[in-house]
Amino acid sequence: MRSELLRREAALAERNPDGVEGGLVSLIADDFMEFGRSGRIWTKDSILGPLTTGPSSPPVEMEQFEAVELADNVALVTYHAALAIRCSIWVKRDGRWQMRFHQGTPASD
Repeated sequence: MRSELLRREAALAERNPDGVEGGLVSLIADDFMEFGRSGRIWTKDSILGPLTTGPSSPPVEMEQFEAVELADNVALVTYHAALAIRCSIWVKRDGRWQMRFHQGTPASD
């Protein structure tokens, strides 16, 4: 589970669909919500444009990456990256992991 979710988190952070079956959009749940580092609230509809048309980013270093199973088919991912503490809730639906929630909290360097 950990390596699978790390690969998916990295693909989203880098906007890199390579190796992600169904592309990046398939990783975002229909009921997705994000509290961004900037304070902006994102939904699936509002994130699709930047996710699919924005340029790829360089590799993102994810430090202290952890994945914990909260319940059957529900996992909490936490890590530090890009001057933020980040967390995501992933749900496994129809046999595939999708991000349901993400939050980035500013952190000092």
